[in-house]
Amino acid sequence: MVQMESLHTYLQNAISKLQLLIEYTENDIEDIKLANHDAIFNRGMLKVSTIKEFEVAKNTIDCEMLRLTKDNPHLKLADILDEEANNLLSNMRKILEELKGINTHYARMVFAVSEFYTSIADKLIPREKADYKSRVEQSQLLRIQA
Repeated sequence: MVQMESLHTYLQNAISKLQLLIEYTENDIEDIKLANHDAIFNRGMLKVSTIKEFEVAKNTIDCEMLRLTKDNPHLKLADILDEEANNLLSNMRKILEELKGINTHYARMVFAVSEFYTSIADKLIPREKADYKSRVEQSQLLRIQA
């Protein structure tokens, strides 16, 4: 019988990192609704380190699966993996899809907020427009007096 305990541990670790990323992103969504930008920025470093930890866990899983196939060259990977490993892989795939959906939702919110702030900034301090006449629009809200 092929030893799967290491693979199970690596898969569980990767899943826990993905769940943590989902939690962070859900918190970001709530904070962006409340305009609590400091909390979002502070959580950014946590997300970056968790992503790196997931990448390490994913690479470890890949190496372990490669080792299993090398140790059992006469078997297909599907025949090597036990039910628990298959369930964990399926769960990891499902959680990755969930994370993708949450990230897509969050990205749309971030884009909308960015567009809002950009439009306000453009009204206060217009940017030069690159047209043939090289003219600058006057600010509707801000006038400089010398």
